[in-house]
Amino acid sequence: MALQMQTRARSKVDVVGLTPEQVAVRVRRGDVNDFEARSGRSYLVIIQQNMFNIFNLLLFTLLLIVLFSGDFWTVLFAGFSVVTNSLIGTVQEIQAKRKLDELANLAPKQVQVLRGDDLLTLDYRAVVVDDVVYLQPGDKLVVDGEIVYSDGLEIDESHLTGESEPVHKPASASVASGSFCVAGVGYMRATRVGSASTANRLTSIAKVYKNTLTPTQKKIAAVVKLALVVLFVFGPMSVVAGIMTDIGFIETVKNAVVFTTSLVPQGLILTSILALSIGAIKISRHQTLIQRVNAVESMANVSVLCFDKTGTITQNRLQVSHIMPLSAEHDRDAIDADLRLYVANLAHLNSTASALSTYAEPDAEADYPAKKREIPFTSARKWGALVFADAVLVLGAPEVILPDDHPAWAAVDEQAADGRRLLVFGRSRAELSADNPLDREQIEPVALIAISDQVRDDIGDTLASFIALGVRPKVISGDNLKTVVAVARRAGMDTSSAYTGEQIDAMSDEELAVAVKQADVFARVTPDAKGRIISALRAGGEYVAMVGDGVNDVPALKAADLAVVMNDGAQIAKDVADIVLLNNAMSTLPRAFAEGTQITQTLYGTMKVFVTKNVYNTVLFIFVLFMGLSFPVTPRQISWASFGTVNIPSGLMALGLLRPRRIESFRRDVLDYIITAGLTGAVGMAAVYVIVSFGSDELMVARSAITLFFILYSLTIFWYACGVDITRPRTYRKYPLATAITGFLTGGTLVMATIFPHIFEFDWPPLIVIALVVATWALVSMIVSIGMRNRALLHNLYELMEVKSKADRNKNG
Repeated sequence: MALQMQTRARSKVDVVGLTPEQVAVRVRRGDVNDFEARSGRSYLVIIQQNMFNIFNLLLFTLLLIVLFSGDFWTVLFAGFSVVTNSLIGTVQEIQAKRKLDELANLAPKQVQVLRGDDLLTLDYRAVVVDDVVYLQPGDKLVVDGEIVYSDGLEIDESHLTGESEPVHKPASASVASGSFCVAGVGYMRATRVGSASTANRLTSIAKVYKNTLTPTQKKIAAVVKLALVVLFVFGPMSVVAGIMTDIGFIETVKNAVVFTTSLVPQGLILTSILALSIGAIKISRHQTLIQRVNAVESMANVSVLCFDKTGTITQNRLQVSHIMPLSAEHDRDAIDADLRLYVANLAHLNSTASALSTYAEPDAEADYPAKKREIPFTSARKWGALVFADAVLVLGAPEVILPDDHPAWAAVDEQAADGRRLLVFGRSRAELSADNPLDREQIEPVALIAISDQVRDDIGDTLASFIALGVRPKVISGDNLKTVVAVARRAGMDTSSAYTGEQIDAMSDEELAVAVKQADVFARVTPDAKGRIISALRAGGEYVAMVGDGVNDVPALKAADLAVVMNDGAQIAKDVADIVLLNNAMSTLPRAFAEGTQITQTLYGTMKVFVTKNVYNTVLFIFVLFMGLSFPVTPRQISWASFGTVNIPSGLMALGLLRPRRIESFRRDVLDYIITAGLTGAVGMAAVYVIVSFGSDELMVARSAITLFFILYSLTIFWYACGVDITRPRTYRKYPLATAITGFLTGGTLVMATIFPHIFEFDWPPLIVIALVVATWALVSMIVSIGMRNRALLHNLYELMEVKSKADRNKNG
């Protein structure tokens, strides 16, 4: 039937498409739409941001100075970890990009182009200048052009004008790429393609890669920014201290290298990239295309999932189940004849119109009276009309056609309670305009049409899976309230509280905030109201995912934290999506959400390891700086110790070979540990360094003692991140893989330092010093373990902070 609509539209316009020879000429001239606007990071940008960021540039400058002094081993060890991190991050991100690009080809952007007399489906990059492109609702304009035929064609140009109202486009009107068709159908002739089109020119001028950060990424970014601030404050102080203590220029630069490599959690950035990229590929196995890599982690943060009724709860297999005449002057035969005339003249058949067409069965060979014009049905209007020479036929929701006192309302309520979609078919006694609301007094209702749809068999289990993951489902539909409530109830949703779009529109922002938190069902909602509901949920602290497929879902998809679209959905919806469900089944989402949760656990686990290391190193270095002591470690020592006991285990965790301990709360399970272990470890290391420094004349003894403590304490931290508590031997048996692998890496780090002491600048200290280090390490580890069980000091600190914050708010208020 859709093909019949296209054929009928083409018969009314005196235009033919280009011939193969004409297409070939334009391709040779370069007048082809073969232009890929940047929608993700290019390979060049990936290399640039991984290899030549501010941290690497600073470190490479310092290492270059050290290299000129002839200290090759320091350059190798200090630079090895950073270069390795950068290279692995670059390679992994490039591989992930290639894999995701391959998956994206499963959901290509295609357009319908008239070539000669044939309507072909082509890749959007194959469009050439003067091609005739067919437009229908949901199509995104991929090139600039001029309308050559319009049948109620309405175009959304909000990306250019900022106006959300669609614009009617008659023949000869100009249209710009990036716009999309919301109603009606038409043909346009391409005038500007490739880099010359409006959308691509705007992209080229902006040259901005939009990357919305997830909550965890925001935390990582905050840590990096704080580290850079501390680096630029205390880094110069370490240089000044080196000059004042007269240790020499090269030693001062080496100290700056240690300070820089220890302070910035470069490995954390690498593991986060690794975890997200691998997660995106894993999730793709569930027929889920990730269009924005950090959407992987976004899934773990979702607290509310909003979706339409049709195609998610139901199967979107609509069929007319009942027609009730409403006028004595029109019997069933007359109604069926009018319906055949109506659907035969529609420019575009959506799912509802297709159900009506299946019922009415218009004869494709019949010579039906031609319409004079069409007002397309849209979700915002909730009605559509066809104007003929002797009649105006109207189809719309009962709310916009039936008078309030019409006796058919009883039947509407009865049918809606059974979950059916209701429409009223009628005749208008007056001319109609798309810009004005219907005057119900001028409409003669002819028939009440009930359309049924089947609830998906697996929707109950799917919604239960979301609830088990801590995600609250909410249905936002354009259907009748009673219809939506009935269908939602069959799916097992809570329908005790529900609102209509009319009620939503009448609410203040404060009232809406209460309503969206309370209710799980919203009906008769316009596209703009959907977006308002999503925005209100986000303003209330919820992390919102929206599942949609149509043009009417676009405002809500844009407003959501995570946009999920069916693969069979409108192209404009897929263009704004973070995730595309390739099999069009929401039942795959719970598995993808669970995978996203595991990725977030990995990010939190590696953050706990890296940031704790940064805290105790930084505090130790600042303490030494103010005490006027020699720097506690060399670049070789800190680089090798970090590589073996922090970087490699964290990389294994990012790859999924090691699992982090379950983290329920970022503040309690991550931040509390970073503060407790970081500060306690810094005190223990400072105590060891001061005691050994004053008890020995050899600086290398004190530095080797600190290196030994660092290696042992890193083992404690990573064990704890994996669930192994050093004070609870039973946890060793509970997590044998983490215990064995990290223990092996720790032993390997010490063995290598023992075999090559001159390379690693490590000499085993005297037994008395080793005993001091081991005893201090054991004591500090026990204090951290006990402190994490009894957090009285931390709780008092948080309470003081909350009291001060409340006092400040009261003072400002």
